[in-house]
Amino acid sequence: MKHINHAALKKSEDLTARLCATPPQNRRKIFNTKNLRSPFGSHRRTASTTGTIENACNRSDDDGEASKEKMYISGKMKDAELHARLGFFLDNPCRNSVDSAIKQPLQSCTSLVSTNTSPVSTLTGSSDADMSRVLQDSGVYIGGSNSIGSLMSMSISEQSNSSLSPVTRRHSVTTSQAGNVEDLTLFKNRRVPIRRSARSGALKGPVDPKIRFAQYRQTQQLTLKPLFFEVPVQEQEPLFIGRQWLMRDISNIINQTDSQGILLQGSPGTGKTAVLLQLVDHSCFGRRRSEAMRDNEGIYCQVNVVNERIKALSSYIVAYHFCQADNNLTCLVPDFVHSLAAQLCQAPQLCAYRDYLLGESHLQNILSVKECIADPERALKMGILEPLITLRRSGNITAKNCVILIDALCEAEYHRPDHGDTLATFLAKMVAHFPPWLKVVATVRTQMMEFVKMLPLTRLSLDISNDTTQKDIYEYCTFRLKTSSSIVNNIHPSGKEGNMSNQNKFIQYLISLAKGSFLFVKLTLDLIECGHLVIKSSSYKVLPVSLAQIFLLRFNLKFPTVTKYERVSNILNVCLATLYPLTQVEIFYSINALHANSPLTWQEFVESFNELSDLLVKRLDNTYMFFHPALREWLIRRDPSESMKFLCDFRLGHAAIAFRLSRLHAPLDGELSLELGHHILKAHIYRNSNHSLLPRDLQAYWIASVTDNISSSLCTLRNVYSPNIKVSRLLLLAGASPDFVTDFVGNAPILCIAASEGIVSMVNLLLEFGADVEKCNSQGNTPLILASAKGHCDVVRQLVAAGSALGHTDTSGRCALVHAARSGKLNVVKYLLASDWIGRDGFNDMSLSQAAQQALVAASSQGSTDIVEELLDSADVCIDGEDSITGETALTGAAKCGCVDTVTALLARGASCGARNRKNISALLVAAKDNHRAVIERLIQYHVDLEDSDNDGKTAVIVAAQEANMDVIEVLVERGVNLEKKDNEGLTALSWSCLRGHLQTATYLIEKLANIHHTDKTGRTPLDLAAYQGSGALVQMLLDRGSQIEHVDINGMRPLDRAIACRNVQIIQVFLKRGAKLGPTTLLLLNKLLEDGNTLYRKNRLQEASHRYQYALKKFPLDNSEHSSTFNQLKVNFLLNHSRCNRKMNNIAEAIDLATQAIEMNPESYEGFHLRAKALLECGQVEKAFSDSKSALQRGQTASMDIKNVLIRFHDEVLKRKAYLLTHETDSSTDL
Repeated sequence: MKHINHAALKKSEDLTARLCATPPQNRRKIFNTKNLRSPFGSHRRTASTTGTIENACNRSDDDGEASKEKMYISGKMKDAELHARLGFFLDNPCRNSVDSAIKQPLQSCTSLVSTNTSPVSTLTGSSDADMSRVLQDSGVYIGGSNSIGSLMSMSISEQSNSSLSPVTRRHSVTTSQAGNVEDLTLFKNRRVPIRRSARSGALKGPVDPKIRFAQYRQTQQLTLKPLFFEVPVQEQEPLFIGRQWLMRDISNIINQTDSQGILLQGSPGTGKTAVLLQLVDHSCFGRRRSEAMRDNEGIYCQVNVVNERIKALSSYIVAYHFCQADNNLTCLVPDFVHSLAAQLCQAPQLCAYRDYLLGESHLQNILSVKECIADPERALKMGILEPLITLRRSGNITAKNCVILIDALCEAEYHRPDHGDTLATFLAKMVAHFPPWLKVVATVRTQMMEFVKMLPLTRLSLDISNDTTQKDIYEYCTFRLKTSSSIVNNIHPSGKEGNMSNQNKFIQYLISLAKGSFLFVKLTLDLIECGHLVIKSSSYKVLPVSLAQIFLLRFNLKFPTVTKYERVSNILNVCLATLYPLTQVEIFYSINALHANSPLTWQEFVESFNELSDLLVKRLDNTYMFFHPALREWLIRRDPSESMKFLCDFRLGHAAIAFRLSRLHAPLDGELSLELGHHILKAHIYRNSNHSLLPRDLQAYWIASVTDNISSSLCTLRNVYSPNIKVSRLLLLAGASPDFVTDFVGNAPILCIAASEGIVSMVNLLLEFGADVEKCNSQGNTPLILASAKGHCDVVRQLVAAGSALGHTDTSGRCALVHAARSGKLNVVKYLLASDWIGRDGFNDMSLSQAAQQALVAASSQGSTDIVEELLDSADVCIDGEDSITGETALTGAAKCGCVDTVTALLARGASCGARNRKNISALLVAAKDNHRAVIERLIQYHVDLEDSDNDGKTAVIVAAQEANMDVIEVLVERGVNLEKKDNEGLTALSWSCLRGHLQTATYLIEKLANIHHTDKTGRTPLDLAAYQGSGALVQMLLDRGSQIEHVDINGMRPLDRAIACRNVQIIQVFLKRGAKLGPTTLLLLNKLLEDGNTLYRKNRLQEASHRYQYALKKFPLDNSEHSSTFNQLKVNFLLNHSRCNRKMNNIAEAIDLATQAIEMNPESYEGFHLRAKALLECGQVEKAFSDSKSALQRGQTASMDIKNVLIRFHDEVLKRKAYLLTHETDSSTDL
């Protein structure tokens, strides 16, 4: 059956392209930047998909006519093809006729734009002129040079992008920097000529985009994409009056307190979002950031004051986030972190942060959506907070305060994940890590304060609790009455003329009803202004008393009959059920998916949809949202005391979306499969089915029949780290493998990741479906090992109960108990120790005693004293035993980490101070090397042997002197350690401190009477050793303390000779200033002359090089018995180099003589014979040259291959020369 269904889908592939606004192959690309309108021209291109709703006005006339004809033809679809899509799951017989009007959705939607199209969002920078284009086109134009292009997501031709892919998101924007376009491929294959300004003098015609836009490609771009936020509003310029007190309080808290931020609370409609919109609108992200002030009269001149305060606050804003219940990505923590980073990069106050990320690609990777999903805390800390703190500390960020706005934290609660944090709990954990200059201003409903009570933010309330809120509403009402005569005319009691007293009475009554809700006041005045409410009595009984009554009244006026409401009810159901805003075409196909026999025509749908034009607001990406969350909630749920009329059954909406996804997008990828599973479960259409199969089986069959790969759908990135348990169960019922190997955590099975993340419900679910508890990732880690390392004891219990082997080891040879001990997870250690360790036949499992021994050392090395004591109490371990992997003992491990408490516990339990690790190093030596003074003091209390040494004979004081650990040296010296103790090379602590160049340590040891004249096995004094790598100050100190400057070791070397050999100029100068003599063993001048000569030779300055060599040969001492071999070799080098110079200067005789001298000093020198052969060949003595080249070749057999090749080539050259001469002599004899 599954095969048959796929065949049916394949047959109707052509119909899919026509019916679906965006074909499946394109819908997986969440946002196609090719569909963006160019910011450099007035034309845009639309998607070229057949059947896509296109805007003909964006093409030339010919193209427009052709596209119309094509769309008309594509609208003539066969009955069978339509039924294949609309009746796929309903098993209805094929219909013989379909209303031909179904073709109308494939025509231009230009005339179908809602009269209530959202104005240009306050979160964008588009102008009014741009908005007029939006109202005319079905696409969107990014207008003006002041536009913040990175704040808008443009979806052209009513396209929908349903995929929730973590890489490309439906409601993410397309640029990472204002004014720059990321994907320049959108400028290719334009359908209209490129136009340029006549003032530029440039000719019209096509221009290569590679040339035209080269400057934009040169700019390095970030990979971060902020979410697209557009708060739906019904007016182009929403009225904002009052709130002076609020702006003042916010400013005072931000600038004058140490508070981490502000939590603004209020009931629905009190204007929380409006306040944040005003702040964003005047910030660097909004269109009013440079707007001039408007003059107002009367009481409204206070607007100027408010605007000034808003502008001052807006200058602090560096990021904003609006949580929207009907846009799920805005409510998820990973997308919040990613979008936050992208917006921080756009803020001019934090331009240094953007530059920092551009230079640190690994931080961009950490902030990618994938990494944010895997670990949002790590992404926020490492990718945002730590760089900001570093930049602030270095002075690259100078702003006094920066503010992040987060609206409607309560909305995110509607998308609470089965595992993990909501935005509120995430902020509660992370806000403490924010730097004090980075503030958070968040809003929440008063009724949902329980969800944010843990946030350490200062509370401000917008509810009616003081005169300031009432004053704000009074100013709003007064303004509305002053600017609308209709309102004034409709609020006068019968038989009375309007006067100020009546108006004030009405306003006061309205304020008492509103209870702080601006929305209530606005909607009530709108009804009065339209004439739907007319006040005829001074008691004002006709006025509604709550938002619910206002909504009920509006619906009663709009839908007076049941039939009229039923025409729009499914539209409302779909909009309520969707996870993200849908386009008009998506809503149309979703509704038609509910009609198997008589689908709506496009015209019928449009007529119904226009009935909701004042309730559903069109956004810039061509999607629709309810104008206010309060309306959405009223349609979904009611209080018991309220009327249930017009209550929507959004289960039908879920069913409609599920049918649409199944018919128009199959086969579904992983993310769409999860979305389908969500809607199937919410719809539960098989609840009352009489089918022999259970409803869950039918649901499973449904999702299996339309999913491309059911197992990979289960293991999508989001579902792995934040699983939807109910949908995951459905996928497993549909045949998904519980052992499917993911691409994450070293190709770990999904059970491994669930165990590592501590998702108990997912672990139980996978175990229920038979997941293999022993399946490992690439590092050999089983789910039990990963859960133990993270300390998820509940998961560990489930895995052990399921039969997971306790002794299983990973590739490093460690089992779950060792990992738990290393990570300091005491509860897991206790549970594993109490469990039954049963080895598996045929497996090399670790026994309990072996595991406990490793765990003891691991816990000691991490300083986990409580685990050490637990292991010593509960397990059969040897307290001085070695770890089979690291070779450490418990005491040496604890000494290495410097944990005094652990060392004390081990010593108290009988650990031996002299116990050594595999390298034969005791705890004392380990602590001395790592400078743990407190550990050494504790070991001394237990009578440790201070003269204990390692395999090299080094005692603790020698080790400390090597590392310049003064704290340890002081403790040891105070305890009377022997400073003259020598290691195997005869070096004392002072010797090592001088050898390493530690001035402070050497000075201290000498002050403590260390022998300054001590000599090691080669006769080197501390001064000799300091001459290697020491500083001039150290040598000067030793000389001042009486060190012998002319001391000679057993090899005849003096301190000055060592300094010269190491080319330590600073120390050489100190020695020479103190009167050190250049003796016959001093090779400084000779080496310097040889080096200079070689440099001149390479520069072809032969005469100067020859002078250097000749001068050096005269400086060789006559008596060089002490180092005859060294001098002889050096002299041979001078002779050979001098010979080369003379040969190149054509002094052949002298070159031969110098080479002969070199041969006499070193008869085995192949270089001497080679050079002499070259000179002899140049002067025509071929026989002698042949003899010398042959000798050179014989003596050069031990040389490198390159040298041997050179000798061979020269010898061949001599042979050819010799053969030529013989031939020439023979010819001459023949001629005679």
